[in-house]
Amino acid sequence: MKTFVFFFTLWFSCLSFASNLPALPSEQKQSPHGLYLSSEHANSQFDSWKIDGGYSYNLFKKIDLYVGARIDNSDNVNESGIVSGVNYQVNHRVSVKSTLHSYSEVTNDTRNSAMSAELSSRLRLTENLDLHATLDYQEWQQGVEFGLGFRF
Repeated sequence: MKTFVFFFTLWFSCLSFASNLPALPSEQKQSPHGLYLSSEHANSQFDSWKIDGGYSYNLFKKIDLYVGARIDNSDNVNESGIVSGVNYQVNHRVSVKSTLHSYSEVTNDTRNSAMSAELSSRLRLTENLDLHATLDYQEWQQGVEFGLGFRF
């Protein structure tokens, strides 16, 4: 019995030592660089999507600066173009993002450059469920959107 207690004590002290090991070099500091990819359904048609992807850089602890591209397959207004903005993580549940988006629209065989601005916020309710709200301003339309998001 004494041998069992000795080995149990030795095993338990090894476990407590292992839990206090220093982090690996790759885990010691996070990289300020990141890639992002997001998609959303465009409201204009049933089968239209907007996909944003690009590069983000962590300026401060809670502020990211990002730049990327938007691909839009809508037939009515194609908003494919350059996207840039700032993302602010208020806390682990709330984030606020502002976006400037430049694109070109073709009307009557004339290509015009246009800009839009967007302010959106996200509230994480659970690990997989969140609420989001977006205020969007373009020269020809303004919009407010509320939604429910699910991650899987």
